[in-house]
Amino acid sequence: MSKSPIEEVRNALNQWFDAFNNNDIEALMAVYDPEIVYANSAKPIEIGIPTVKAGFINSFAIQPKVFFKEEQAIAVDGLGYLAGQFRVTGTNPEDGSKVEESGRVVVIFRKNDAGEWKLVFDMDNRPPDVTI
Repeated sequence: MSKSPIEEVRNALNQWFDAFNNNDIEALMAVYDPEIVYANSAKPIEIGIPTVKAGFINSFAIQPKVFFKEEQAIAVDGLGYLAGQFRVTGTNPEDGSKVEESGRVVVIFRKNDAGEWKLVFDMDNRPPDVTI
């Protein structure tokens, strides 16, 4: 039995989580579309895998782990959208203190010609109503 487009998009996002939580930069970049646009609320917009990769290499210094609570999912005509709350935890390598931030994220996946769902847009913010 084949998976629904929503299940396929969730599976692609789970691949992202696995790679991120294992701090595996190559597996993480394999989830991204070459035309990725990453809009993190704490830094300027990043476009393309090389730019996004450099940012994540720096982020991995804290050995981050991410937790996610889905709020909405839609998939139609080769595009999939997921939105939800996230919390990232890690350890500051300089002093061993705990690092933690939370917010809301919207990700858009596009199905490529090979039938793979790739992350093409990733945007997060830090609103006050996040509960995880």
